Amino acid sequence: MSTSDRISVKLGKFRPSLTLALKQLVADRRSRSLPVFDFGLGETKGHLNPEIREAGERAFREEETMYADPGGLPELREAILDWLGLRGVCTSDQVVVTTGAKQALLNTFMAIGNPADVFLFDAAPWVSYQPLAVMAYAVPIMVLPREGDRLLVTPDDLKRNIRMRPHARMFLLNNPVNPTAQLYDAETIAELARVCARHGLYFVLDRLYWKLLFDGRTFPEPPLDDEVLPWLVQIDGMSKNFRRAGGLRIGWSVAPQDLTQAMVNLQSHYTSGPSVPSQRAALAALTSAYDQTLVTDLERKRDLVTTHARSIPGVDVWPTPASFYSFWDVQGVFGRRTPDGHTLADSDDVAAWLCETAGVVTASGTGFAQDGFLRLAFDIPDDEIVAGLAAARRAFESLG
Repeated sequence: MSTSDRISVKLGKFRPSLTLALKQLVADRRSRSLPVFDFGLGETKGHLNPEIREAGERAFREEETMYADPGGLPELREAILDWLGLRGVCTSDQVVVTTGAKQALLNTFMAIGNPADVFLFDAAPWVSYQPLAVMAYAVPIMVLPREGDRLLVTPDDLKRNIRMRPHARMFLLNNPVNPTAQLYDAETIAELARVCARHGLYFVLDRLYWKLLFDGRTFPEPPLDDEVLPWLVQIDGMSKNFRRAGGLRIGWSVAPQDLTQAMVNLQSHYTSGPSVPSQRAALAALTSAYDQTLVTDLERKRDLVTTHARSIPGVDVWPTPASFYSFWDVQGVFGRRTPDGHTLADSDDVAAWLCETAGVVTASGTGFAQDGFLRLAFDIPDDEIVAGLAAARRAFESLG
Protein backbone atom coordinates (compact mmCIF):
# COMPACT_ATOMS: atom_id res chain seq x y z
CA MET A 1 0.00 0.00 0.00
CA SER A 2 1.41 3.37 -0.99
CA THR A 3 1.71 6.25 1.47
CA SER A 4 -0.97 8.16 -0.41
CA ASP A 5 -3.39 5.26 0.12
CA ARG A 6 -2.77 5.30 3.86
CA ILE A 7 -3.80 8.97 4.33
CA SER A 8 -7.25 10.36 3.59
CA VAL A 9 -7.58 12.21 0.32
CA LYS A 10 -8.81 15.23 2.26
CA LEU A 11 -5.75 15.52 4.51
CA GLY A 12 -3.19 14.02 2.16
CA LYS A 13 -3.14 17.24 0.14
CA PHE A 14 -2.61 19.49 3.15
CA ARG A 15 0.67 21.30 3.60
CA PRO A 16 1.95 22.77 6.86
CA SER A 17 0.88 26.31 7.69
CA LEU A 18 3.22 28.59 5.75
CA THR A 19 3.59 31.07 8.58
CA LEU A 20 4.32 28.45 11.23
CA ALA A 21 6.81 26.79 8.88
CA LEU A 22 8.67 30.11 8.68
CA LYS A 23 9.29 29.97 12.43
CA GLN A 24 10.98 26.60 11.95
CA LEU A 25 13.01 28.02 9.06
CA VAL A 26 14.28 30.85 11.27
CA ALA A 27 15.21 28.41 14.06
CA ASP A 28 17.08 26.21 11.59
CA ARG A 29 19.12 29.10 10.21
CA ARG A 30 19.99 30.29 13.70
CA SER A 31 21.05 26.78 14.72
CA ARG A 32 23.51 26.80 11.80
CA SER A 33 24.77 30.31 12.65
CA LEU A 34 23.47 31.67 9.35
CA PRO A 35 22.35 35.31 9.09
CA VAL A 36 18.62 35.71 9.63
CA PHE A 37 16.23 38.64 9.82
CA ASP A 38 12.88 37.28 10.96
CA PHE A 39 10.02 39.02 9.14
CA GLY A 40 8.17 35.70 8.86
CA LEU A 41 5.67 34.62 11.50
CA GLY A 42 3.28 37.31 12.75
CA GLU A 43 3.69 37.02 16.50
CA THR A 44 3.67 39.72 19.18
CA LYS A 45 6.90 39.93 21.16
CA GLY A 46 7.87 41.61 24.42
CA HIS A 47 6.88 40.51 27.92
CA LEU A 48 3.60 38.98 29.02
CA ASN A 49 1.51 41.32 31.16
CA PRO A 50 2.23 40.34 34.82
CA GLU A 51 -1.52 40.27 35.57
CA ILE A 52 -2.04 37.72 32.81
CA ARG A 53 0.88 35.58 34.02
CA GLU A 54 -0.18 35.74 37.67
CA ALA A 55 -3.75 34.73 36.84
CA GLY A 56 -2.52 31.61 35.07
CA GLU A 57 -0.11 30.80 37.89
CA ARG A 58 -2.85 31.28 40.47
CA ALA A 59 -5.13 28.87 38.62
CA PHE A 60 -2.46 26.18 38.83
CA ARG A 61 -1.73 26.88 42.50
CA GLU A 62 -5.43 26.69 43.34
CA GLU A 63 -5.75 23.52 41.24
CA GLU A 64 -8.23 24.93 38.76
CA THR A 65 -7.33 22.16 36.38
CA MET A 66 -10.58 20.18 36.14
CA TYR A 67 -13.07 20.12 33.29
CA ALA A 68 -15.04 23.33 32.78
CA ASP A 69 -18.11 24.31 30.78
CA PRO A 70 -17.28 23.35 27.15
CA GLY A 71 -18.44 26.80 26.05
CA GLY A 72 -15.96 28.54 28.36
CA LEU A 73 -15.89 29.92 31.89
CA PRO A 74 -19.09 31.94 32.45
CA GLU A 75 -17.17 34.95 33.77
CA LEU A 76 -14.86 34.93 30.72
CA ARG A 77 -17.82 34.80 28.36
CA GLU A 78 -19.27 37.83 30.13
CA ALA A 79 -15.92 39.65 29.92
CA ILE A 80 -15.78 39.01 26.17
CA LEU A 81 -19.08 40.84 25.73
CA ASP A 82 -17.59 43.86 27.50
CA TRP A 83 -14.31 43.60 25.55
CA LEU A 84 -16.21 43.75 22.25
CA GLY A 85 -18.73 46.34 23.42
CA LEU A 86 -21.62 43.89 23.04
CA ARG A 87 -23.14 44.16 26.51
CA GLY A 88 -26.89 44.65 26.09
CA VAL A 89 -26.74 43.55 22.44
CA CYS A 90 -25.67 39.92 22.86
CA THR A 91 -25.78 37.54 25.81
CA SER A 92 -23.12 35.21 27.19
CA ASP A 93 -24.85 32.15 25.71
CA GLN A 94 -23.85 33.57 22.31
CA VAL A 95 -20.15 33.33 23.20
CA VAL A 96 -17.91 30.28 22.78
CA VAL A 97 -14.36 30.28 24.19
CA THR A 98 -12.07 28.19 22.00
CA THR A 99 -8.55 26.83 21.78
CA GLY A 100 -7.34 29.75 19.68
CA ALA A 101 -9.14 31.68 16.98
CA LYS A 102 -8.48 28.84 14.52
CA GLN A 103 -10.83 26.61 16.49
CA ALA A 104 -13.44 29.37 16.56
CA LEU A 105 -13.21 29.47 12.77
CA LEU A 106 -13.45 25.70 12.37
CA ASN A 107 -16.39 25.57 14.78
CA THR A 108 -18.12 28.22 12.69
CA PHE A 109 -17.39 26.48 9.40
CA MET A 110 -18.63 23.14 10.72
CA ALA A 111 -21.79 24.67 12.15
CA ILE A 112 -22.63 26.70 9.05
CA GLY A 113 -21.70 24.52 6.12
CA ASN A 114 -23.12 21.47 4.37
CA PRO A 115 -21.02 19.35 2.00
CA ALA A 116 -20.28 21.24 -1.25
CA ASP A 117 -21.54 24.57 0.08
CA VAL A 118 -19.51 27.57 -1.06
CA PHE A 119 -17.59 29.68 1.45
CA LEU A 120 -16.62 33.10 0.09
CA PHE A 121 -13.39 34.72 1.26
CA ASP A 122 -11.81 38.07 0.53
CA ALA A 123 -9.17 38.50 -2.15
CA ALA A 124 -6.09 37.59 -0.08
CA PRO A 125 -7.31 34.96 2.39
CA TRP A 126 -5.19 34.09 5.41
CA VAL A 127 -3.30 30.83 4.99
CA SER A 128 -5.60 28.63 7.12
CA TYR A 129 -9.00 29.75 5.81
CA GLN A 130 -9.07 27.45 2.80
CA PRO A 131 -7.77 24.31 4.60
CA LEU A 132 -10.34 24.87 7.36
CA ALA A 133 -13.08 25.16 4.74
CA VAL A 134 -11.96 21.86 3.20
CA MET A 135 -12.15 20.23 6.65
CA ALA A 136 -15.79 21.33 6.73
CA TYR A 137 -16.39 19.79 3.26
CA ALA A 138 -17.04 23.23 1.78
CA VAL A 139 -15.75 24.80 -1.43
CA PRO A 140 -13.55 27.87 -0.76
CA ILE A 141 -13.89 30.67 -3.31
CA MET A 142 -12.06 34.02 -3.33
CA VAL A 143 -14.01 37.18 -4.13
CA LEU A 144 -11.71 39.08 -6.47
CA PRO A 145 -12.22 42.83 -6.87
CA ARG A 146 -13.21 43.85 -10.37
CA GLU A 147 -11.18 47.03 -10.02
CA GLY A 148 -8.01 46.50 -8.01
CA ASP A 149 -7.88 48.84 -5.02
CA ARG A 150 -5.31 47.19 -2.74
CA LEU A 151 -7.32 43.93 -3.08
CA LEU A 152 -10.28 45.36 -1.14
CA VAL A 153 -13.63 43.73 -1.94
CA THR A 154 -16.60 46.02 -2.67
CA PRO A 155 -20.30 45.27 -2.03
CA ASP A 156 -20.78 45.00 -5.81
CA ASP A 157 -18.00 42.40 -5.96
CA LEU A 158 -19.76 40.38 -3.28
CA LYS A 159 -23.16 40.67 -4.97
CA ARG A 160 -21.67 39.46 -8.25
CA ASN A 161 -20.20 36.40 -6.59
CA ILE A 162 -23.40 35.57 -4.74
CA ARG A 163 -25.32 35.66 -8.03
CA MET A 164 -22.82 33.27 -9.59
CA ARG A 165 -22.78 30.89 -6.62
CA PRO A 166 -26.26 30.09 -5.31
CA HIS A 167 -24.82 27.58 -2.81
CA ALA A 168 -22.80 30.23 -1.00
CA ARG A 169 -23.37 30.05 2.76
CA MET A 170 -21.07 32.74 4.13
CA PHE A 171 -18.63 35.52 3.38
CA LEU A 172 -15.60 35.75 5.66
CA LEU A 173 -13.75 39.03 5.98
CA ASN A 174 -10.56 39.60 7.96
CA ASN A 175 -10.40 43.23 9.11
CA PRO A 176 -7.70 44.51 9.51
CA VAL A 177 -6.50 42.21 6.74
CA ASN A 178 -3.76 39.64 7.22
CA PRO A 179 -1.66 39.67 5.00
CA THR A 180 -2.17 43.07 3.33
CA ALA A 181 -2.59 45.20 6.51
CA GLN A 182 -5.41 47.09 4.78
CA LEU A 183 -8.42 48.30 6.77
CA TYR A 184 -12.00 48.29 5.48
CA ASP A 185 -13.93 51.41 6.48
CA ALA A 186 -17.16 51.37 8.48
CA GLU A 187 -19.38 52.16 5.49
CA THR A 188 -18.03 49.24 3.47
CA ILE A 189 -18.28 46.87 6.44
CA ALA A 190 -21.92 47.87 6.93
CA GLU A 191 -22.76 47.42 3.25
CA LEU A 192 -21.03 44.02 3.05
CA ALA A 193 -22.86 42.84 6.17
CA ARG A 194 -26.22 43.95 4.76
CA VAL A 195 -25.56 42.26 1.41
CA CYS A 196 -24.99 39.02 3.31
CA ALA A 197 -28.07 39.42 5.49
CA ARG A 198 -30.34 40.22 2.53
CA HIS A 199 -29.13 37.11 0.69
CA GLY A 200 -29.28 34.79 3.72
CA LEU A 201 -25.50 34.41 4.06
CA TYR A 202 -23.53 34.55 7.27
CA PHE A 203 -21.15 37.50 7.54
CA VAL A 204 -18.13 36.17 9.45
CA LEU A 205 -15.88 38.97 10.69
CA ASP A 206 -12.41 37.88 11.78
CA ARG A 207 -11.29 40.90 13.83
CA LEU A 208 -8.17 39.40 15.36
CA TYR A 209 -6.08 42.61 14.92
CA TRP A 210 -8.83 45.07 15.79
CA LYS A 211 -6.90 46.89 18.53
CA LEU A 212 -3.79 47.45 16.37
CA LEU A 213 -4.86 50.57 14.46
CA PHE A 214 -2.55 53.48 13.65
CA ASP A 215 -2.78 57.23 13.10
CA GLY A 216 -5.71 57.68 15.47
CA ARG A 217 -8.04 55.27 13.66
CA THR A 218 -10.90 53.51 15.41
CA PHE A 219 -12.20 50.05 14.55
CA PRO A 220 -15.08 50.03 12.03
CA GLU A 221 -17.67 48.02 13.96
CA PRO A 222 -20.32 46.07 12.04
CA PRO A 223 -24.00 47.03 12.31
CA LEU A 224 -25.71 45.56 15.37
CA ASP A 225 -29.35 45.76 14.31
CA ASP A 226 -32.15 43.29 13.72
CA GLU A 227 -31.25 42.88 10.05
CA VAL A 228 -27.57 41.97 10.53
CA LEU A 229 -27.37 40.31 13.95
CA PRO A 230 -29.04 37.00 12.91
CA TRP A 231 -26.28 36.59 10.28
CA LEU A 232 -23.26 38.05 12.09
CA VAL A 233 -20.41 35.94 13.51
CA GLN A 234 -17.43 37.69 15.10
CA ILE A 235 -14.11 35.91 15.67
CA ASP A 236 -11.42 37.23 18.02
CA GLY A 237 -8.74 36.01 20.41
CA MET A 238 -5.63 36.63 22.49
CA SER A 239 -2.88 36.04 19.98
CA LYS A 240 -2.41 39.46 18.35
CA ASN A 241 -3.76 42.23 20.58
CA PHE A 242 -1.67 41.25 23.62
CA ARG A 243 2.08 40.84 23.97
CA ARG A 244 3.46 37.31 23.89
CA ALA A 245 0.04 35.69 24.22
CA GLY A 246 -0.24 33.54 21.08
CA GLY A 247 0.76 30.35 22.90
CA LEU A 248 -2.02 30.72 25.44
CA ARG A 249 -4.31 29.40 22.66
CA ILE A 250 -7.47 31.25 23.62
CA GLY A 251 -9.94 32.56 21.05
CA TRP A 252 -13.68 33.13 20.97
CA SER A 253 -16.69 33.61 18.76
CA VAL A 254 -19.87 35.63 19.23
CA ALA A 255 -22.72 34.42 17.04
CA PRO A 256 -26.49 33.88 16.95
CA GLN A 257 -27.60 31.66 19.83
CA ASP A 258 -28.63 28.66 17.70
CA LEU A 259 -25.31 28.66 15.89
CA THR A 260 -23.44 29.06 19.16
CA GLN A 261 -25.22 26.08 20.71
CA ALA A 262 -24.25 23.93 17.73
CA MET A 263 -20.62 25.02 18.17
CA VAL A 264 -20.66 24.23 21.89
CA ASN A 265 -22.08 20.79 21.14
CA LEU A 266 -19.32 20.20 18.60
CA GLN A 267 -16.58 21.50 20.86
CA SER A 268 -17.76 19.28 23.73
CA HIS A 269 -16.71 16.28 21.64
CA TYR A 270 -13.29 17.28 20.32
CA THR A 271 -11.57 19.50 22.90
CA SER A 272 -14.07 19.73 25.77
CA GLY A 273 -13.09 23.41 25.94
CA PRO A 274 -9.79 25.24 26.40
CA SER A 275 -7.37 24.90 29.31
CA VAL A 276 -8.82 26.49 32.45
CA PRO A 277 -5.55 28.22 33.50
CA SER A 278 -5.35 29.77 30.04
CA GLN A 279 -8.94 30.94 30.37
CA ARG A 280 -8.09 32.53 33.71
CA ALA A 281 -5.15 34.30 32.06
CA ALA A 282 -7.46 35.52 29.29
CA LEU A 283 -9.97 36.80 31.84
CA ALA A 284 -7.21 38.83 33.50
CA ALA A 285 -6.21 40.23 30.11
CA LEU A 286 -9.72 41.38 29.23
CA THR A 287 -10.47 42.89 32.63
CA SER A 288 -7.14 44.72 33.10
CA ALA A 289 -6.24 48.12 31.66
CA TYR A 290 -5.25 47.63 28.02
CA ASP A 291 -1.54 48.05 27.23
CA GLN A 292 -1.72 50.84 24.65
CA THR A 293 2.08 50.86 24.40
CA LEU A 294 1.80 47.80 22.14
CA VAL A 295 0.00 49.95 19.57
CA THR A 296 2.37 52.91 19.89
CA ASP A 297 5.40 50.61 19.61
CA LEU A 298 4.01 48.98 16.48
CA GLU A 299 3.14 52.33 14.92
CA ARG A 300 6.72 53.48 15.46
CA LYS A 301 8.01 50.26 13.89
CA ARG A 302 5.63 50.78 10.97
CA ASP A 303 7.17 54.20 10.39
CA LEU A 304 10.66 52.71 10.61
CA VAL A 305 9.81 50.11 7.97
CA THR A 306 8.27 52.75 5.71
CA THR A 307 11.36 54.95 5.96
CA HIS A 308 13.84 52.19 5.19
CA ALA A 309 11.82 50.24 2.61
CA ARG A 310 10.53 53.00 0.34
CA SER A 311 13.79 53.22 -1.63
CA ILE A 312 14.17 49.50 -2.38
CA PRO A 313 14.24 49.20 -6.18
CA GLY A 314 11.56 47.13 -7.87
CA VAL A 315 9.34 47.02 -4.77
CA ASP A 316 6.03 48.82 -4.15
CA VAL A 317 5.46 48.99 -0.39
CA TRP A 318 1.76 49.24 0.45
CA PRO A 319 0.53 51.58 3.21
CA THR A 320 0.04 50.00 6.63
CA PRO A 321 -2.92 51.54 8.49
CA ALA A 322 -3.23 48.60 10.90
CA SER A 323 -1.76 45.30 12.18
CA PHE A 324 2.00 44.67 12.05
CA TYR A 325 2.54 43.65 8.44
CA SER A 326 4.25 45.38 5.57
CA PHE A 327 2.91 44.12 2.23
CA TRP A 328 5.24 44.39 -0.76
CA ASP A 329 4.35 44.15 -4.44
CA VAL A 330 7.45 42.53 -5.97
CA GLN A 331 6.11 41.90 -9.47
CA GLY A 332 8.57 44.56 -10.66
CA VAL A 333 11.46 42.11 -10.26
CA PHE A 334 9.84 39.14 -11.99
CA GLY A 335 11.96 38.07 -14.93
CA ARG A 336 15.13 39.62 -13.53
CA ARG A 337 18.24 37.56 -12.91
CA THR A 338 20.08 37.09 -9.65
CA PRO A 339 23.90 37.36 -9.52
CA ASP A 340 24.15 33.55 -9.75
CA GLY A 341 22.06 33.51 -12.93
CA HIS A 342 18.68 32.41 -11.55
CA THR A 343 15.58 34.11 -13.00
CA LEU A 344 12.95 35.21 -10.48
CA ALA A 345 9.64 33.92 -11.81
CA ASP A 346 7.22 34.33 -8.89
CA SER A 347 6.97 35.43 -5.27
CA ASP A 348 8.09 32.01 -4.03
CA ASP A 349 11.34 32.56 -5.97
CA VAL A 350 11.76 36.03 -4.51
CA ALA A 351 11.12 34.87 -0.92
CA ALA A 352 13.51 31.91 -1.24
CA TRP A 353 16.21 34.05 -2.87
CA LEU A 354 15.95 36.78 -0.21
CA CYS A 355 16.28 34.18 2.52
CA GLU A 356 19.20 32.32 0.96
CA THR A 357 21.24 35.34 -0.12
CA ALA A 358 20.37 37.96 2.50
CA GLY A 359 18.91 35.99 5.40
CA VAL A 360 15.67 37.99 5.10
CA VAL A 361 12.74 35.69 5.94
CA THR A 362 9.37 36.75 4.50
CA ALA A 363 6.04 35.09 3.72
CA SER A 364 5.43 34.55 0.01
CA GLY A 365 2.13 35.87 -1.31
CA THR A 366 1.30 32.46 -2.79
CA GLY A 367 0.46 31.30 0.73
CA PHE A 368 -2.35 33.87 0.63
CA ALA A 369 -3.39 33.04 -2.94
CA GLN A 370 -1.73 36.21 -4.24
CA ASP A 371 1.42 35.58 -6.25
CA GLY A 372 3.45 38.72 -6.78
CA PHE A 373 3.64 39.82 -3.15
CA LEU A 374 5.62 39.36 0.05
CA ARG A 375 4.38 39.86 3.61
CA LEU A 376 6.83 41.10 6.25
CA ALA A 377 5.89 40.96 9.94
CA PHE A 378 7.66 43.83 11.70
CA ASP A 379 7.02 43.15 15.38
CA ILE A 380 10.74 42.53 15.84
CA PRO A 381 13.57 44.61 17.39
CA ASP A 382 14.27 47.94 15.69
CA ASP A 383 17.88 47.06 14.91
CA GLU A 384 16.74 43.87 13.16
CA ILE A 385 14.27 45.90 11.07
CA VAL A 386 16.98 48.35 9.98
CA ALA A 387 19.63 45.69 9.30
CA GLY A 388 17.15 43.37 7.58
CA LEU A 389 15.82 46.03 5.24
CA ALA A 390 19.37 47.15 4.43
CA ALA A 391 20.18 43.53 3.52
CA ALA A 392 17.02 43.36 1.38
CA ARG A 393 17.94 46.58 -0.37
CA ARG A 394 21.41 45.28 -1.24
CA ALA A 395 19.88 42.09 -2.58
CA PHE A 396 17.39 43.91 -4.82
CA GLU A 397 20.09 46.30 -6.04
CA SER A 398 22.18 43.30 -7.14
CA LEU A 399 19.57 42.08 -9.63
CA GLY A 400 20.44 42.21 -13.29
